[in-house]
Amino acid sequence: MGRLDEKKKKKREDLLNATYELFTSKGVFDTSISDIVKKANMAKGTFYLYFKDKYDIRNALITKKAGELFSVAYEKMYRKKFSSLEATVICAADVIIDQLNEDKTLLEFIAKNLQWGLFHKVLLEGENDVSKSFFDWYSELIATSGRKFKNHELVIYMIVELINSTCYNVILHEEPVGLPELKEELHQLIPVILRTQEIVEKS
Repeated sequence: MGRLDEKKKKKREDLLNATYELFTSKGVFDTSISDIVKKANMAKGTFYLYFKDKYDIRNALITKKAGELFSVAYEKMYRKKFSSLEATVICAADVIIDQLNEDKTLLEFIAKNLQWGLFHKVLLEGENDVSKSFFDWYSELIATSGRKFKNHELVIYMIVELINSTCYNVILHEEPVGLPELKEELHQLIPVILRTQEIVEKS
């Protein structure tokens, strides 16, 4: 990467970091582009070299932050061996949940903004090589399991959405149960999702 490309990448990262701080403190609605460039110490015209508007940078942030979640899960798991596909997916879910529990600001941001289109972008296009590798690793797990599913992209999306929707109140308010209890329930539900999406060949 040349020096000019490095400068462009740094400016984009600075804009993303400034925006994340503002969005998680003031909210998307109450944050203006003027606020963003002021915090990033840039001219307003610089913003438009990278993003169309504040919703464009919000989408880029969601893609980045969700990609980082999958990156950590991939890094922690890709060398490990598990007894079953279910055990592997449950462990991946736990890694993601633990990250959200450690960073409650990230949890709130992800919970409010994650959408299928952005989720699909993170997994299939990859915000970086590692987040893309997570989906490649997951796809390989499905292939080597010898099992067939109606739509394995939908399977992982359903599991992530289940985590996203159930963890919010549990982690932030410990309602209606604590996180250990929720994990136990999710460990029961994840195999059910896999079974209901599995194509079982009739003998």
